[in-house]
Amino acid sequence: MNLLSPILSVCIPVKDFNVHPLVDALLNEIHEKNLNVEILIVEDGSNESSKQLNASLLNKADVSLFSFEKNKGRSAARNFMAQKAKGEYLLFIDADSLPVSPSFLSIYLDQLLPHVIVSGGRHYSELYRTKDRLLHWKYGIHREIISSLKSNRVGFQSNNFLISKVAFDTVQFDESLVLYGHEDTLFGSMAKAKGIKVQGIDNPVIHTSLETNEVFLSKSEEGIKSLLQIIDQQSSYPIGIEKEFRLWSTYTRMQSSGMTWVLSLLSFCIKPIRFLLLHFSGPLVLFDFYKLLLLHKGSIAIQPRYK
Repeated sequence: MNLLSPILSVCIPVKDFNVHPLVDALLNEIHEKNLNVEILIVEDGSNESSKQLNASLLNKADVSLFSFEKNKGRSAARNFMAQKAKGEYLLFIDADSLPVSPSFLSIYLDQLLPHVIVSGGRHYSELYRTKDRLLHWKYGIHREIISSLKSNRVGFQSNNFLISKVAFDTVQFDESLVLYGHEDTLFGSMAKAKGIKVQGIDNPVIHTSLETNEVFLSKSEEGIKSLLQIIDQQSSYPIGIEKEFRLWSTYTRMQSSGMTWVLSLLSFCIKPIRFLLLHFSGPLVLFDFYKLLLLHKGSIAIQPRYK
């Protein structure tokens, strides 16, 4: 165990997941290379079996384990770990991840920049591509990886990123967003508004826990509700923030051109499209349109407040 104060704190939010494989991979590098790195884990309202499974991590050097009795959401969990962290820099990793490189932490330790977010990226392995999880796999490959490579645009991804504690304290995650989705896009947008740059590097983690089509669709639908909440309280955020949200930006352009009537006309397609996505996993353009229809349907109730 390194007795010096850690320069890097790895923060892992967990809910009902076995985080041992990720923690063991990180500890192997920490101990082999004698790195000044600590690991913090928050069980965010996990069930008892999951908490018992991960409880033995308390016995490992360089690991601190905390637990919320009730689920507070990923924003609250990440902010909590940032407060507890002793390191000058914070590395946030989702629990369902595995580093690709055996030098994963060392690569990040060479990228310690006080006013830059360093995003290592995500990798989707063919090993996790199954018929009942194909929609999530296709979305990850084509929307998160290939599209960013084609556009040469570095985007913020909260599953694997490095930030200084000083920079994090100026932004933080919005804890009013307790539903799944879009809290990461909002964080990246807020950081950008404060002059914090996002820099992409090749240091990915493998996404090891793809959702079934049903769960992925349900979480995507919850994500629309989260986006609607952000839209509803947009006056609290920097002007022009909608440009950072692809779906919101598309919908705003349709509003400006008076084309939202098309979405109203085709609202009857929501259930048939969901059926096609559930059983045939795409095409992704249909998934994009499905989310646009849901956003339009949900926005009608709050439209007068953000027109």
